[in-house]
Amino acid sequence: MLRLFESSLSRAPLVRICRCGYATSGDYPIDHHQRLDLHEWPTSANPTPYEVFGLSSKDMGMSTLELNKILKDKYVKFVKIYHPDTCLEITDANGKVFSKEMKRRRFDIIQESYDILKNPRRRGAYNRYQTTSWEQQGPYKGPYGQPYTKESFEAYRRANAHRTRYNFSNDEAFWSAGTWNDYYQMKYKRPPPTREDFEKNKYKILWGVLAVGALSFGLQVMNAIDQTNQYLLKTHQMNLRSLKDMNESYESNGEGFSEVGNLKRFLISRRSTIKSKRDKSNEDNEENIEPSDNDLLIKYAQGRVDKWDRRENELSARIRDD
Repeated sequence: MLRLFESSLSRAPLVRICRCGYATSGDYPIDHHQRLDLHEWPTSANPTPYEVFGLSSKDMGMSTLELNKILKDKYVKFVKIYHPDTCLEITDANGKVFSKEMKRRRFDIIQESYDILKNPRRRGAYNRYQTTSWEQQGPYKGPYGQPYTKESFEAYRRANAHRTRYNFSNDEAFWSAGTWNDYYQMKYKRPPPTREDFEKNKYKILWGVLAVGALSFGLQVMNAIDQTNQYLLKTHQMNLRSLKDMNESYESNGEGFSEVGNLKRFLISRRSTIKSKRDKSNEDNEENIEPSDNDLLIKYAQGRVDKWDRRENELSARIRDD
């Protein structure tokens, strides 16, 4: 009857019964743990199964019958409070009301903790996970006083108990197995390979290793070629950028060698020259009047005309001499 009641609680959905109408004095929320004579929920973020059910490390050595009786009683009370099909208003220590997702998450923690503790094999594996540490590797001896060898599974388990990959939630088989063969069969759901299997499939294994090595080497070569192409592309882009900057410098920052560009550069250079001369001279202000752009343009045009006339005269004289 107890097993039937337990299975109906853990698997079959409960009928939705609203239990929110308890009489209270004031508007304070109901403490359902206190109402059902249940311990407070642990304050740690990731409580252990023993903390969830209010048990201590001393209770690890309790008999299976006595422990199951305590677990069943507390599990039924937890179901009455946290089962998703109940409509109790549950609040945390800060007065925040639980949402459906929070109730479902807490009920999943309760269910997982109950499944671990009620099963003697899983409970023993969890106790081993809680009490094993790499510090025990050195002085620990075997059952007959001999030191554990490097090939011993127990020695490997003690040396790697601190690794995240071997947490109880990540690899329960690591803590349930007693030998390497047991661990292999629990983890991969098949018996471990024998020496005859290795001898029979040694060429397949060899070809597999060679194929993996060739694939890895090919990927490394492709990666090296890709990095080389990226380096050449960046170098080519830098060369093009340098060539562009050089052309812009030749074209006087984009102004080119047109007549308008020459006039602009002439006016700028003349103004700067006249200003520097005026600052250095000690003459009167009337003589230091800066000429206008029109005067500068006339002077520049006259100089260009004189230059063209000289060039034309030189060309005529050369033709006459020939």
